Amino acid sequence: MLKQHAHIKWITAGLLLGLVLASLDQTIVSTAMPTIVKDLSGLHLYSWVFAIYMLASTTTIPIYGKLADLFGRKKVYMAGLLVFLAGSALCAMSGTMTELIIFRAVQGLGAGALMPIAFTIVGDLYPPERRGKFQGLFGGVFALTSTFGPTLGGIIVNYWHWGWIFLINLPIGIAAVLIILIAMKESKGAEKRSIDWYGAVTLSGAVVSVLLALVLAGGGQEDGTHLGWGSWQIVSLFAVSALLLGLFLWIETRTHEPIIPLQLFKLREIAFGNIAGFFMSAAMFGAIAYIPLYIQGVIGVSPSVAGYILTPLMLSVVITSTYGGRLMGKVSFRTLLLPSLAMMAGGL
Repeated sequence: MLKQHAHIKWITAGLLLGLVLASLDQTIVSTAMPTIVKDLSGLHLYSWVFAIYMLASTTTIPIYGKLADLFGRKKVYMAGLLVFLAGSALCAMSGTMTELIIFRAVQGLGAGALMPIAFTIVGDLYPPERRGKFQGLFGGVFALTSTFGPTLGGIIVNYWHWGWIFLINLPIGIAAVLIILIAMKESKGAEKRSIDWYGAVTLSGAVVSVLLALVLAGGGQEDGTHLGWGSWQIVSLFAVSALLLGLFLWIETRTHEPIIPLQLFKLREIAFGNIAGFFMSAAMFGAIAYIPLYIQGVIGVSPSVAGYILTPLMLSVVITSTYGGRLMGKVSFRTLLLPSLAMMAGGL
């Protein structure tokens, strides 16, 4: 449990720097990727650079969350941050697309801890009536870095080596590590608790299998780089994912310390909020990843101009994230979400 002390502002600043890393990495890489795949000769592996990162981070998010409950927020957050920085340094030194994909997986393993634990720490530090304001602040920082990320990525690959899009994480991350290390104090719980390893393995396997199927499949027939949707490999991956997911749900109903307490989904706000968040995130990150490739590879603009193309998208997110957080305590979630999702669908 976090101790309440005068360093709350410093802790918040450290968490914001960690959030800068998580958000900046998504957009700064997107505008640089066409140049990277050209240098490393790996256009057919383009989607893997994004997919492996999301695969690693997605599968570790619930595991990190549980580990934070068991061993403390600070230790787990710091571990994830250091793994992310190590992955960033390795990505900058990649000489082939295969190396880059492997090191992006390392980055993703660390990234899984940054955002969820940061919001958990905010929940520990601030009372409920102030959390909406600080979640809006976090959302604003996320969107602000996302606004400048594409432009920064384009400028870096235009005038320097693309490796700097990863090395730029190091000074920001080191500052975050030092601030959290010094400012954050956490009391130790006396209760001995267990880890749901069976749940972690089955959940990770289910997510990995379905993401592999979605990445490897393409079109109605095999084309040399993708497998047909009806191929035995893709069908097997979907079947394995469904089997492991069913096994995971069975395990979670019987274990004493489940990774994901299933009773939470009896709450409509949590259940339907996660469903809406799934589709919203798929659309958002899909656009961020593939719009730069389209406008550079098809329209034929430079990387820096590609960065400017994403600026209106991310700038609007800055405004709505900031004011949305302030409105959370004044109006219902439905009042905020329905027009927002309708506008997003119309824009796409």
